[in-house]
Amino acid sequence: MAMVLRRAAWFAVALASLASLAGLAHAKAAAQPMVWDTKEAGVKLLLKQASNVTATEEGAEADHSCVAFLLYSTSCPFSRAVYADFEKLSVEYGETVAFVAMEKSLSSLNFLMQFGFHAVPQILVYSPVGRDKLRGSEKQTALQEYLRNLLINPNVSCKVETFSEVLPEVERLSRPEESDWVDGSQEMARTTWAVVAALSLVYAVPKLYSKMGLTQRKNHEE
Repeated sequence: MAMVLRRAAWFAVALASLASLAGLAHAKAAAQPMVWDTKEAGVKLLLKQASNVTATEEGAEADHSCVAFLLYSTSCPFSRAVYADFEKLSVEYGETVAFVAMEKSLSSLNFLMQFGFHAVPQILVYSPVGRDKLRGSEKQTALQEYLRNLLINPNVSCKVETFSEVLPEVERLSRPEESDWVDGSQEMARTTWAVVAALSLVYAVPKLYSKMGLTQRKNHEE
């Protein structure tokens, strides 16, 4: 009888667990972000499976797409300012250029290698004239000047509505909250203390070994 009761209790717990998992899955599905209207201004955040931003056929409408692509990380103290600047430019130039961004932790290694990302924050610009990686610390100024020169180029015609043909896998995700960003001062303090600790070990360990060697030699002589 006791065994039957134990089995019944185990079965009830299993059913409750399955129901809980089903509820979580349903809630997660319900919380999925809406598909972004690519004609709207603003930063679009990419899904991990999005991988065809450069896949354009010769003569296709997608050849008129201009895309500014930001890779950032909420754990990088420099990404916060770049993201904010990127967001401002997305409003200014959003009628002609599509602005997309991705959190590094959501991307795969193959994805990063495909697009040529090697660090964060980093901005790539895709346009009919090719792909360009913006360098330097003043990325907002560099991007603003690049876009200004790009759009006055008579040989370039950017049409933001063709963005959906170039990169359809885009969703409306919430922008990073203030609490998501790592405090740059705290991160710098951690890095500083880590460097100090490492240097202390590098200095102390040889001294310790040297002292131990002298002690052993003295004991041996005695």
